[in-house]
Amino acid sequence: MRGYLKTLLQRRVPEPIRKWAQLIADRVPPSVRYGKPYSEALALLKESETWDEETLVAYQEKRLQILVHHCYDNVPYYREVFWQNGLTPRDIQTVNDLQKLPFLTKEIIKRRKEDLIATNISFLNREVASTSGSTGAPLDFYMDPTTRPMERALAFRHLSWLGYKKGDRLAVFKVPPLSDPTRFYQYLRRSDELRISFRDIDEPRLEKMVDLLEQFKPDFISAWPSSLYILARWMERNKRTIQPPKLIVTGSENMYPHMKERIEKVFKASVSDFYGQEESVAIAMQCSLGQGYHVQMEMGIVELVPFRAGMSEIVGTGLHNMVMPFLRYRTGDLTTDGSGPCPCGRKHPLISGIVGREADLIVTPEGRLVSPLLLNPPFHRLEEIKEGQIIQEDVETLRIIIVPWDRISESTREWLGREISDTLASPGMRVIIEELDGIPRTGSCKNAFVVSRIRLEDYL
Repeated sequence: MRGYLKTLLQRRVPEPIRKWAQLIADRVPPSVRYGKPYSEALALLKESETWDEETLVAYQEKRLQILVHHCYDNVPYYREVFWQNGLTPRDIQTVNDLQKLPFLTKEIIKRRKEDLIATNISFLNREVASTSGSTGAPLDFYMDPTTRPMERALAFRHLSWLGYKKGDRLAVFKVPPLSDPTRFYQYLRRSDELRISFRDIDEPRLEKMVDLLEQFKPDFISAWPSSLYILARWMERNKRTIQPPKLIVTGSENMYPHMKERIEKVFKASVSDFYGQEESVAIAMQCSLGQGYHVQMEMGIVELVPFRAGMSEIVGTGLHNMVMPFLRYRTGDLTTDGSGPCPCGRKHPLISGIVGREADLIVTPEGRLVSPLLLNPPFHRLEEIKEGQIIQEDVETLRIIIVPWDRISESTREWLGREISDTLASPGMRVIIEELDGIPRTGSCKNAFVVSRIRLEDYL
């Protein structure tokens, strides 16, 4: 019922009422906002902190068996998949058994959306969700009332792993507007939280943000990487500092090495990143040691499927969304190969690092794949540039968008073009540099460092 009411509020209630409802919801703690499912998720995560990997796998397989029987009995698409592959629920008992099933893709979800909805669950228990559409059209789907609370409980676990305690002061930077769109910051006294929107920023607002941080003195900062990176660049240019927080938590966007280096240098605090997606099939997060991403096995089963050139694709099976289950869902997110046990001693397996999305890869006319991790260092070294974006228009054309603080010199343009061309090592690739006042953001306000207008599979 909560999900249905939320959907109704989002789609059919007049804007003024929706605004006030959101304003109230923002001030409600998760324990009240998400109710019993959130409390149960916290209890599970507290208990599983002491589990070894064998116990974590046993939990996954118990959830998986329940999920598979549910899909076979109640989800038309999966019943068809089982029949076509000569399978029954008894054939999917373990994590390794999942490989008997085909992958689920965004294209299949868009085409077979109605067939992926469980027929035994009332529409009152469906909550509408959607992806950002940063690499194409947004994906609309449904969640059940337990999925989002589990994801929020894992976000709280992340803070707890980093030493967050009740009473610590938290500054949160997000790009979407606040519930009151006339303001770009608000202080929530009950939770000791300062919220700042990075929408429509300019020099006076950046200065005000630093003033607010100076006064608030946060113990922790939670931010989208691109937002905090811009603020760090501005602080460096204007010789501003704040009292260092204990830790900085990032998420929602890819954290590139040049961003992490600059943010840690300016704020004099370590960055810990949180990886996830709206579909909530695979969540992983860094502990305070920052030596990899701990896969949160309580949320879903993660497979690392070899891609190419030392990379693997993250494929996830969500263990909680019974309304619209995703089994072996291809996220399109890539990770670098190689991992090992973390010195922190936690038993959640590690993935070494998040490269970005498969769609972020640049393809040269010669068929070479170039990772965005190789393309962002030149932007990091140029102090004249506020932010940048790379757009692959076609297989022979790369457009570089640069946003200056004031102006870009001709020598900077030439140097950047030369560095990008040298990295691409492609005589057939044309590099165009264009100066704009800002980077266009996606529908969810995310800032994509790489935008590709070609289909990768057409060139591989």
